[in-house]
Amino acid sequence: MESIKLIKLLRQLNDQEIARFFDFIDSPYHNKNKKLSTFLHFIIKSGILPKGVNDKELLDKLCPKNNFQGSRVQDILYKLMLLLEDFLAEEKYRQNSFQRKINLMMLAYEKELESMIAGIEKDIEHLHKQNYIRDSNYFYESFMIHSERDYSFRLLGKISDNESLQSKADQLDLFYLALKLKDACEMLNRSNIVSAKYGFRMLDTIIAYLLDNPEQYQQHAAIIIYLNIYLMLSSAEHEKYFDELKKIARQNEDAFSQEELRSIYAYEQNYCIRRINQGSTNFYQHLFDIYKHTLKTGLVFGDNKNIQWDFKNFVSLGLRIKEYDWTLEMINAFKDQLPENIRQNAYTYNLANYYYETGDYKKATRLLNSVEFTDIYYNLDSKAMLLKIYYKVSEEESFYALVSAFGIYIRRNKLISNDLAEIYENLIKFTKKAFLLKSKLPYQCQKDYYIKVEGLKQKIKETKKVVNISWLLEEVDLLLVEDQ
Repeated sequence: MESIKLIKLLRQLNDQEIARFFDFIDSPYHNKNKKLSTFLHFIIKSGILPKGVNDKELLDKLCPKNNFQGSRVQDILYKLMLLLEDFLAEEKYRQNSFQRKINLMMLAYEKELESMIAGIEKDIEHLHKQNYIRDSNYFYESFMIHSERDYSFRLLGKISDNESLQSKADQLDLFYLALKLKDACEMLNRSNIVSAKYGFRMLDTIIAYLLDNPEQYQQHAAIIIYLNIYLMLSSAEHEKYFDELKKIARQNEDAFSQEELRSIYAYEQNYCIRRINQGSTNFYQHLFDIYKHTLKTGLVFGDNKNIQWDFKNFVSLGLRIKEYDWTLEMINAFKDQLPENIRQNAYTYNLANYYYETGDYKKATRLLNSVEFTDIYYNLDSKAMLLKIYYKVSEEESFYALVSAFGIYIRRNKLISNDLAEIYENLIKFTKKAFLLKSKLPYQCQKDYYIKVEGLKQKIKETKKVVNISWLLEEVDLLLVEDQ
């Protein structure tokens, strides 16, 4: 129903946007029906915008017996909905100063408003040059400028004395190449994540042309960077293009928005992770260098929705390659830049992880037990870390108490998916078996003990779906060493 749809949209607006919507609806240019404005005031004052109001209450309040009765209510709601859509479109349009000027220039050319044209063209050039970002959108803006100029020359019958047509074609090429390569990289990336098949039409021809004419596009980072990303993801010489990408990306950071730069560095990071998974352990250092760079430049922070997981990955990698001093300094230095709602969980977990990896199990345990982790992923990982600590220090009572509590938490928490539950339940199961073997080591027959440990090791390898599987296999191997 229109009433439900309208209220849901109004709930998404902040107070300033609601106020501007009133200004919009009260303007006779946009709305000449005063009843719509009256009804909007009624909606706001009736207290139905809070999300706790259910649909039935909403309809009862919107259609009281003595006001706005009958089919007129639905008609008013429908017209209000159209006005709200127009308002939202206008809000977005107002944010795009360049597009507004382009449209004004188009109108000035069409109506031959000679007194305005020079000033508008100057404003557009100023807006365009002010934009330091040189991404595909920049080429699109350039294309639009030259397209309108070419249109004006054709409109005035001037064909031979301007370069607008050639400039228009050149900028269209740059826009097409930059966006085509960017989309091709995302297609390759997504095809590695989901079972989707994409058509890369004309791409082989484009790649060959760019490789044959490198000097022609070398100064356009939006083309060269995505060319190298694409070849890094698809070429047999992928490592060569990874090295080239690292160099070019760092030389042209000013050409991109923060959001796009994060995306570019994510391609580098994912490539490193893929190489690590293939056994190239030297890429741990490459990945660490990328993480350090994104921290140094502030890319990790700002409008980054994945900030807490980036922070966690940085800490884990720093500890993995034993950069302990840097990792501790980073944890403390960037704590206050984490969003307040996740700060305590993220900081406590990562600091505990630092103490765990450096062998200070007492401090790690104290930290993990001092906070009630609200996020399920932190909760699962913190319990897994405690399980490993109690295993290492042979705290039998604490170990078995945690095994029980951990299992109950997984079974009762409905937010934990079956796949996620499985890998943690397998960790609990196999760690418990390893702990039992470890505690019985002094009393076992050496031959029988060896068979049981080897059997456990083989079972872990066959299961595969075990979180912290590398740690678990290392601990099982240590049981064999201790037996000798």
